[in-house]
Amino acid sequence: MATLTPQRTISIAPESLDSASIATALRPWRRRLFWRQVLHWTTGGIIAGLMLACLVLLIARIVPWAMAPYIALSLGVVCFISTLAVSIWLRPTIAGTAHIADEKLQLYDRLGTAWEMRDQTSTLVRLQRRDALKQLGKHQPGDAIRLGFKRPTLLLLTGAIIALALLIALPNPINNVLKQQAAFQAQIAQQVKAIDKARQILDQQSDVTPAQKQQIDQILRDLQAKLQQAQNETQAQQAIADAQAKLNQLLNPQAANRIQGQNAAGTSLQNSTNQNLRNAGQALSNNDNQALTKALQNLASQVSKMTPDQRAKLAQQLEQAANQASQNPALSSALHQLAQAITNNNPSEISDASNAVEQAAQQDAADQAQSNAINQAAQSLQQSANALASSTDNSASQAQSGQSGQDQGQGGQQGQGNQNNQNNANSQTQGQGAQSGQGQAQGQGQGQGQAQGQGQGQGQGQGQGQAQGGQGSSNGSGNQQGQDKQVYVPGQIGSGASTQTTDNNNSSVQQGNSVPYNQVIQQYSQAAHDAIDNSNAPPDVKDLVHNYFDTLEGQH
Repeated sequence: MATLTPQRTISIAPESLDSASIATALRPWRRRLFWRQVLHWTTGGIIAGLMLACLVLLIARIVPWAMAPYIALSLGVVCFISTLAVSIWLRPTIAGTAHIADEKLQLYDRLGTAWEMRDQTSTLVRLQRRDALKQLGKHQPGDAIRLGFKRPTLLLLTGAIIALALLIALPNPINNVLKQQAAFQAQIAQQVKAIDKARQILDQQSDVTPAQKQQIDQILRDLQAKLQQAQNETQAQQAIADAQAKLNQLLNPQAANRIQGQNAAGTSLQNSTNQNLRNAGQALSNNDNQALTKALQNLASQVSKMTPDQRAKLAQQLEQAANQASQNPALSSALHQLAQAITNNNPSEISDASNAVEQAAQQDAADQAQSNAINQAAQSLQQSANALASSTDNSASQAQSGQSGQDQGQGGQQGQGNQNNQNNANSQTQGQGAQSGQGQAQGQGQGQGQAQGQGQGQGQGQGQGQAQGGQGSSNGSGNQQGQDKQVYVPGQIGSGASTQTTDNNNSSVQQGNSVPYNQVIQQYSQAAHDAIDNSNAPPDVKDLVHNYFDTLEGQH
C-alpha cells in the first residue's frame, strides 16, 4: 500500500530585494563617479582656459592689444566655471552608474539587468537581483574607480601652467607701444579740451559777427572730431595743419594792408595843429569808432568858423593823411573827399565825407576783430600741435633753415655749394620734398601765397628768415590756391637751371641778370614789412624782422 508524502515547496526567504535595494547599493558608486566627473571635467576646463589665455597673450606680443590680460583672465575663469557647472548639472544617473560598474567589475550586465527589472517580483528575477548585489558587495568604489589623472593630462596641465607663467613673467616689448598710445590718447583728450575752451572764448567775443563765429567754430568742431579719430601723431598733426589752413583762408588778404593804411593815416593826423584832427587820428590809431565819430562831429562844427586859409591848411593835412592811407583805398578816398569838402566849406559834403570815413573805419575794425579771432584760434591750434609733438617719442623732426615763425614738417635736402638768399614769405605749406644741386649764387627774393602739396610728410608754417642751400635742379608737385608770386633770384657766380613742376606742368627757369642792391632793397623791405604785419607771427618776431630789413635798407 502506497503512502503519499506531502510535496515540499521551495520558497525564497523574503529579503529586501526590491528597486530600493539596488539604488541603495549603487549610491556610493554613483557618488564616486560624480566626484570623478567633477574633478576630471573641471581639470579639462582649466587646461582649455590656460591654453586660450596663452594664445591671447601670445597674440598680444605680436600686435598691440591693451585688453589682452583681462581677456585672458576672463577666458580662464569662464572655462573653469562652465565645466564645473556642466559636470554638476550632468551628474551620473543610477542606470549610468550600473552600466559603468558592470564594465569596471566585469559583471556582464548583472547590475544593468537588475536595475531594468527592478519592478518585477518573479523568483528568477529575484535570484538574478540577489546575485548582482552579491557580486557588487565584493568590491569597493574607491578601489574600482580612481580619481587620479593619466600621465598625458598631467603633462598637458603642467605645460600650460609653465607657458602661461613665462608669458606673464617675460617682458612684452609691445607694452611700450601701448604706453605710447595711451599717452597719445591722453594728449588728444587734453587738446580737444583746449580747443573746446578756444570755442568758448570765441563765443564770448562780441566784436565778431555771428557768421564769422559760425565759420571759425565749424572748423574747430571738425578738428575735434578728426583728432578723436586720429590713430597716431601724424594724423593728428595733419588734421591740425588742415584746420590752420582753413582758418587762414578766412583771413582777408587786404585786411592787414587796410589796417596798416589806417594806422599810417592816424599817425599823420596826430601831427596836426588842429585838436579835433589829432583826436580823429588818435581814434583811428586806437580803432575807436565812437571817439572818431565825436572828433569828426566837432571838426564839422568848427569848419564854418574857420578862415579860408585855415580851411586850406586843414585840407592839406587831410590830404597828407589820405596819401599815407594809400593801402586803404576806402579810407584814403574818404579823407580826400573830406579835404575837398572842407576846402569848399560845404556842410552837406563834410557830413557825407565824415560818414564815409566812419564806415571805412568800422569796416577796418570788423576786419581787425575777425583777424584777431582767427589768429587767436590759430595760435591755440599751434599750441596743440606743439604739445602733441613734444609728448610723443616718434614725433616728426622739426627743421627751420633761416626761418622764424610757426613751422612743422618733414623735409629732405642734399646739396653742395654756397648760396646766400634773403626770403620774406607768408605761406601755409604741407608736403615734403627733395632737392640737390651745385653752384654759387647770391641774391634776394620775396613771395607771398598759400599752397598745398602732397609728399612724404606734412608741415605748415608762417615765417621769415634767411636761408642757405644749394642751387641746382629741384622737382616738386602740388596744388596751389590763392595768390602766389614766385621770384627767380639771379646769381652772380655759378651756373645751372631750375625745373619746377606745378599742377603737372613743367617749366624751366634760366639764369637771370644781376640787379644792383640799391634798386631792390626798398621794394623788398616794404614787401617784408607788409608780409610780417599780415602774418600770425608773435610780436617779438615781427619786431625782429622789421629791425632786420630797416638795417639792410639803411646800409645801401
